[in-house]
Amino acid sequence: MLPLLLLALVDPAIGLNVDIRVDREEAAYEFGERIEILFEVSRDCYAAVYDIEPGGRAVRLFPREGNEGWVKANQTYRLPESNSEVDYVVGETEGEESFVIVANPEFLPDLEDTSGAAVWEVEQITVEPPEPAYLRIITTPSRGRIYITEVETEETEYIGKAPRTIVLKPGEYIVTIKRVGYCTMDRRIVLEPGDRRRVFVRLLED
Repeated sequence: MLPLLLLALVDPAIGLNVDIRVDREEAAYEFGERIEILFEVSRDCYAAVYDIEPGGRAVRLFPREGNEGWVKANQTYRLPESNSEVDYVVGETEGEESFVIVANPEFLPDLEDTSGAAVWEVEQITVEPPEPAYLRIITTPSRGRIYITEVETEETEYIGKAPRTIVLKPGEYIVTIKRVGYCTMDRRIVLEPGDRRRVFVRLLED
């Protein structure tokens, strides 16, 4: 795991400090895991929180569009907010992802221009790929052609002929078996990280 990076720039003239952190002390997450961001400020001010994705794209998490971003001193704020209808989920880009807070007592600062901002801090997390799953497919008769469809993306890939062991990322799949002279058979499976599963398919003559 890469070390956590914490950077703070403080303007002592206005005495404003901020704290931003994630809900996991080791700050390492796998693809698809939920994440919560917490932040506090030492005095009433305007604050903006950004997600800097592994590819460098910045997305503002707080305040939401139409809100002014005014926050109270010494209160813990959580993102996503309690009245939000969405969860924050770690994306499928491996690398380092950062959360930035910019605060100012006079106006809502912008990440593009931090010259007028009093404070900004960065908490960095490590995005790790999940442990793969192993799927063994056996057909009777053998040499059934195997097709795997990932339910989330609806992408289908020809894998080869059974029996065969496949390494897949965790998720939901449809396994399709085809063989000349036999009915096509489908099996829907859900794979968790580290799973080692076997699927036996008895083909019926067409």
